[in-house]
Amino acid sequence: YLIKFLYSWVLPPACFVATLVWLGWRLWRRSRRLAGVTWMLALLLYAVSIVPVSEWLLRDLEYRYPTAAVAGADVIVLLGGGTMRDTPVLPGWSGQLHDAAAQRLMAAYVLHRQTGLPLLVSGGEVFTEYGREAVIMKDILVSFGVSTDKIILEDRSLNTAENAKFSAPLLRAREFRRPLLVTSAFHMPRSVAEFQRFGISVAPYPAGFYSGRRYHGTLLDWVPQAPALRGTSIALKEYLGLAALAVR
Repeated sequence: YLIKFLYSWVLPPACFVATLVWLGWRLWRRSRRLAGVTWMLALLLYAVSIVPVSEWLLRDLEYRYPTAAVAGADVIVLLGGGTMRDTPVLPGWSGQLHDAAAQRLMAAYVLHRQTGLPLLVSGGEVFTEYGREAVIMKDILVSFGVSTDKIILEDRSLNTAENAKFSAPLLRAREFRRPLLVTSAFHMPRSVAEFQRFGISVAPYPAGFYSGRRYHGTLLDWVPQAPALRGTSIALKEYLGLAALAVR
């Protein structure tokens, strides 16, 4: 526990917070105003890099929609969440998934095993080095034993809005009426809103939670950490996306 506490202050972002505090102290005699600005930056960086703040921001997003009942669903819609193709992969895979995308795929796969429902896999090639998300996810699902005739590809979308835009006609053409939407819990509010915007009512099935229903932390959570900073960034991105959606 002590080792983790100490080396956390050597790694970013904690070392940057400590450096800013030290720099403010050194500036105090020369310019109290500049020292105050430096300490404010240190405080801001500290706040966005600790677990309690990160989880507080994520919790409202992740628990806004409870997990829907599976009964009555007729298709599973799986949204991509980041891939990389230029890596060593298992036989039959054309690339690998980022952590959020892997959690989404595992949830969708388990649902498919339980229900036998077809899978609509959505995600295009955002950048060349990423590969085509839907194709990579299909390859992994097939290697797990999912039949290719159970997988519907939507491989043009480059963002959440296009996930909904390009999936909607595929769902209508096959007369699916109650799709189960599988995406990361933090991503669910924006995804539901986008599908509603294109006339598709989905049953939310959130996966890959980054926060618990209640905060159960330790002293280490109050040390700035890169995962907490990432969680804060994820949450702020989703809130900005929801705000932009409301404006549209």
